[in-house]
Amino acid sequence: MKSIMIIFKVIRWIAAMLIVLLSIATFLGKSYGQTICLVLIAVLLVYWPGYVTLRYNKLISITARVLSIVILIAVKQLGFGTAPKTTIYISEDHHKSLMAIYDSCMNDWPASFEHHTLTTQYGQVHYIECGNAEKPPLVMLHAASMGAHSWAENLDPLLEHYHIFSIDNPGEGNRSELSDALVFPGSPEGVADFYSQLLDSLKVDSAVVFGASNGGFIAQSLASYHPEKVSRLVLFGPMGLTRLTGGSIAMMALTTMYPFQFFRDAVADWALGQDPACHIKYGAWFNEVMKGTIPSVTKPVPLTAGQKSRIDIPVLLFLGNHDRIVGDAEEAKKVAEDYPDIRIEILESGHLIGVERHEEVNEVVSEFLGI
Repeated sequence: MKSIMIIFKVIRWIAAMLIVLLSIATFLGKSYGQTICLVLIAVLLVYWPGYVTLRYNKLISITARVLSIVILIAVKQLGFGTAPKTTIYISEDHHKSLMAIYDSCMNDWPASFEHHTLTTQYGQVHYIECGNAEKPPLVMLHAASMGAHSWAENLDPLLEHYHIFSIDNPGEGNRSELSDALVFPGSPEGVADFYSQLLDSLKVDSAVVFGASNGGFIAQSLASYHPEKVSRLVLFGPMGLTRLTGGSIAMMALTTMYPFQFFRDAVADWALGQDPACHIKYGAWFNEVMKGTIPSVTKPVPLTAGQKSRIDIPVLLFLGNHDRIVGDAEEAKKVAEDYPDIRIEILESGHLIGVERHEEVNEVVSEFLGI
């Protein structure tokens, strides 16, 4: 009995400490009513006046304690609960700042281009059009927390041979805009349906599709549920190949809950890798995305072995052996071998393989596409 009480006490202290950490996050978010409620809940978990038990019986004391916690939870939720978000941007200033960085990144785009916007059921979808309009289409789906501008390093060998559409994936910080930040495709099949409709709007029957990180999840889903839309698939450290780890989820949550610059710097090193070129080119962008947005995106669910085995098109996969998001490259390679026609390249790189090792990547891509 004594050991059970000790375990119960330890659990209460751990719960109280977690609630205190959450209260710090609400304080930093200027939700002071929630902060007060959370602190009081934490106190009640670890402290209860002894005189209550002495004056009344133990059952009444425990009931009063539990009831007090329940009341505080109700007050927190009903009286100080945050309103549903209407935009992924924390403020309009953050939105403007991110768009300014977007324009700055476009200064490195190695070709003439046009900005376009499509109206869809989920909102406005922006894309960059470039290349040779007389050639076959190539669709580019960018990495998580990046933007359509982030393909600049990989365009040179493609421009003469393809009509290129680089899409800003809606729900992330970029030039696309969700009509409602809480309404977006909720499943891989829903994602695939949405992007298939986008290609229809672009009058693209079938295309070579590039996908990096979360864009790789989108590209794989599109190839699985709408195989007629994808003639070849080129993947760069794709999500949806391996499962998103608890560590990855925790790293992303930390920057949202605790807006400290040293957290953002740590996450940038984790996500962008150690190559200075990635940080020089995209460090300011990535920092502003972390600081000013709360994305609304579909969780990247891996395809099954059966789904991959039915994608009977040529697939080129790049994996980085220092990619902390995809994880162990050899394990990812084993999973990817379910594709019946796949070429796998493992490079000395972090997550942004197309940026960090763009010269080698572009050479392999050119060979794969026969250009």
